[in-house]
Amino acid sequence: MPKPVSHGRKKSKNPFAGATGLKRAISLSQRQKDMKQKRKRVEEIFADADMSYTGSLNREEFATVLEKMVEEAGVEEPVTPTAVEWVMQRADSTGDSSTLSMEEMEKGMGVWASYLGRKEFIDDIMQRFDLDGDGKLSREELKSYVCELKGGEAPTAAELDWIIQRCDKGGFNTVAGDGFIGRIELLDVADEWCYLPRDVHSDEKLLNEDETSAVPGSARGKGGCCVVQ
Repeated sequence: MPKPVSHGRKKSKNPFAGATGLKRAISLSQRQKDMKQKRKRVEEIFADADMSYTGSLNREEFATVLEKMVEEAGVEEPVTPTAVEWVMQRADSTGDSSTLSMEEMEKGMGVWASYLGRKEFIDDIMQRFDLDGDGKLSREELKSYVCELKGGEAPTAAELDWIIQRCDKGGFNTVAGDGFIGRIELLDVADEWCYLPRDVHSDEKLLNEDETSAVPGSARGKGGCCVVQ
């Protein structure tokens, strides 16, 4: 028996057919063009910084990349050796953070750009709560900041212990585990406060350093969340 003849238009399986398909093709072409331009720019930055012609950037060479980013951003931010080391450690993918490949340099630029983008926020917090002006928050100074996050309610010792354990990872002018919250570590405080487990309310010292929670039986994400204005 012959198949019935359809007089309607067959729907094309080609995603680039028709007017909508043309828009998709143009959009895809533009994205590919943007990616090529970005890649070319990264290659140029890497070539300019690789003064030793080794195919990788040492600390001094990578510092020039960060300095140019600061200049282009139009902000005042000293590129200290500690800052360079901090960014390189986060950009490293091989376990050897003494040098960076082009791909690692690109990742490091993203880390530094994120920091520069939130610099105004960091400066504001430090100006208001870093009373001794040493560029980091002591436990008492951190307590005042967390009090603001809690809407004026003073945090308990246990809550401070939780936040310090989660955020004290080392930064530009702090060492991991030193009990101080530096400029970079400050970015994590508000986020970690949002994940504070509801059962962290006593003044008992938190000793559990499990990665997902500082309190036995609790898990990240079970706590209430605050909104920082």
